[in-house]
Amino acid sequence: MEKELEEIIMKQLVSETLSENEKVCFEEWYKNPSHQEYFRKLLKIRSGVMAYSVKDKVNRERAWNKVCPLRKISWVRQVLKYAAILLLPLCVGLFLLTWEQEKVQTVYVEPVIKPGGKLAVLTLSTGKQVELAGNVSAMSEQGAEISNSTDKELVYKQVGDMAPVEEVYNTITIPRGGEYKLVLADGTIVWLNSDSYIRFPVAFSGDKRQVELRGEAYFEVAKNAAKPFIVKISDYDIRVTGTQFNVRNYPGERVATTLVEGSVQLERGKEVQKMFPGQQALLVDGQLVMKEVDVTDVIGWREGTFSFKEVRLEEIINELARWYDFDVYYQNAEVKNYHFTAWFRRNASIEEVIEVLEKTKKIKMKLDGKTLIVQKKSIQ
Repeated sequence: MEKELEEIIMKQLVSETLSENEKVCFEEWYKNPSHQEYFRKLLKIRSGVMAYSVKDKVNRERAWNKVCPLRKISWVRQVLKYAAILLLPLCVGLFLLTWEQEKVQTVYVEPVIKPGGKLAVLTLSTGKQVELAGNVSAMSEQGAEISNSTDKELVYKQVGDMAPVEEVYNTITIPRGGEYKLVLADGTIVWLNSDSYIRFPVAFSGDKRQVELRGEAYFEVAKNAAKPFIVKISDYDIRVTGTQFNVRNYPGERVATTLVEGSVQLERGKEVQKMFPGQQALLVDGQLVMKEVDVTDVIGWREGTFSFKEVRLEEIINELARWYDFDVYYQNAEVKNYHFTAWFRRNASIEEVIEVLEKTKKIKMKLDGKTLIVQKKSIQ
């Protein structure tokens, strides 16, 4: 059964049409939030690694009776095994596979580190994946019409005067090297940064508007005093009625909320913290710490720039790696704690970025394929 379910998942990954029985099986499996997260990870792998040829049909009765959590570890290992086999030889190319019935075509492409662009994957309520970088025709979900404009902006418009009684959710996943703009059904605008994920109702019902975020996003919330807007992140909720703010919620980093205009309220259990424009809330050792910041530095990414003021090199490199989609190797661990002040255009080449950072004469960098090697510059 696990083998059959794996085949269904792979068909969905390559946008192959599923039979009615297969749809039932996939949708039942996809209801589990952990499976949704797992599927998004597979999407990232699929985009540069493999497509799968499926031969057998799924027996509906067996699938329905035995649908259960797939052994994610073994499945991920299997996919990563293929990835290693395909990507390691010569360490010079990306392996792109296209699926055509029972044939697999292999194309080698020289690795190039370049600035990111408008990339995103939309997951509909059915589990269907839509890559938004290409031309996407209008779509619809219960309670909303969806359009993807030529300037790479995904727009939801509520249909009719009444939202559906039960909210229907979509998700958008932004890969490394991507960004995208989203307009929710209430008119709220969300700019999503690289390596981010948002889950939201296609149309808002009830007495609040609530979304879930991982990664980084800038919100321009449509005013509605009667229906507060809530952003759920890993450590607390952000409640607003109409304002502009930036949220940064990456794994392994301090959670940060920066208020640009208006006011917000941070809710963490029974703890409630109000914020005012120009303030940033940081979660430090389990406590919310408020400080004044220059918001133009924080939201520079939305305007097409990177701005760093006395920031640790490791934090700078992590930010650049998300946008340029490269790996990093430090030959000297101590350089991670060097502090830099730097400014870059987001469309600058990686070579320009390296040149600027090396002008400090504190570090030396070189590219090896898709890996940036960073080392302490020896004193002559």
